[in-house]
Amino acid sequence: MPLPRSTWACCIRGGDSGGSIRIPAAFTGVFGFKPTYGWTPQWPPATEPSLSHIGPLTRSVDDAVRMLNVIGRYDYRDPYATRGQPKDWGADLGKDLRGLRIAYSPTLGYAEVDDQVAARVREAARNLEQLGAEIEEIHPGFESPIDIFQKLWFTASLDFWSKCSDRQREQLDPGLVANARTAQQWSALDLFQALGRRANFTEGLERFNQDYHLLMTPTVPIEPFEAGHEVPPGSGMRDWEEWAPFSYPFNLSQQPAASVPCGFTESGLPVGFQLAGGKHDDVRVLRACHAYMKAHPPRFPRVPDPSEMA
Repeated sequence: MPLPRSTWACCIRGGDSGGSIRIPAAFTGVFGFKPTYGWTPQWPPATEPSLSHIGPLTRSVDDAVRMLNVIGRYDYRDPYATRGQPKDWGADLGKDLRGLRIAYSPTLGYAEVDDQVAARVREAARNLEQLGAEIEEIHPGFESPIDIFQKLWFTASLDFWSKCSDRQREQLDPGLVANARTAQQWSALDLFQALGRRANFTEGLERFNQDYHLLMTPTVPIEPFEAGHEVPPGSGMRDWEEWAPFSYPFNLSQQPAASVPCGFTESGLPVGFQLAGGKHDDVRVLRACHAYMKAHPPRFPRVPDPSEMA
């Protein structure tokens, strides 16, 4: 017997090592949340486990909380799991935004953003302010950490590539192979120094969060593009990190971050904004996302009644 429509929900458990929850959420107009690192266990671990976060992609923050209250529990099988998860991830969903200080950074000081995406996110910042949040336009003051991320990401690609047979390597994604071959040129010292720069980068973001509760940016600076492409066709880019400058920094810092739908471009393509918080401040991030989505519900295609599909 089919479930009544009132019980239907769209809930997907995803893994995010550089944006793989938040980017598809922004590109499809749904909610995506990457919790604080280690609060949702992963097993088996990802190829680069220190970047990987497990979290929900859902139609609402309420559904995300329902999932987190199940998967967001300590599990000894994850060697990187940490304790301290909220007893109820949705404990503050009923609170408004008064008193929240949100730093709004349209570009993080270095990213290029499509005009329509920028306009939708700026409008979302005004909407958050109308809901009671204190919004200040300010950049957190760091340079692009793409080199740090690529040192880790490409080295993980090299590790994966090195374990493959010659026949398997012929079937690998060309982008992964190119990344692995780039990493072959690096030394252990290069990677070690990148880890040190990562620590400094994380400390800077955590210090920034002492003055601001949340940091707001676009989730992705471009409109969604056709599936099956590493980069937007005709962009001249080589790697996906070049068109996703807002997501992977918060994998390096291991902080919680969410993508919230905030409208559409003139061509009808979804836009999302990102809210990130300090480590272990997940409940506050969810609170702000919930308040926004309650006041500005996203639009979804009509879900057919089961009887219509018989």
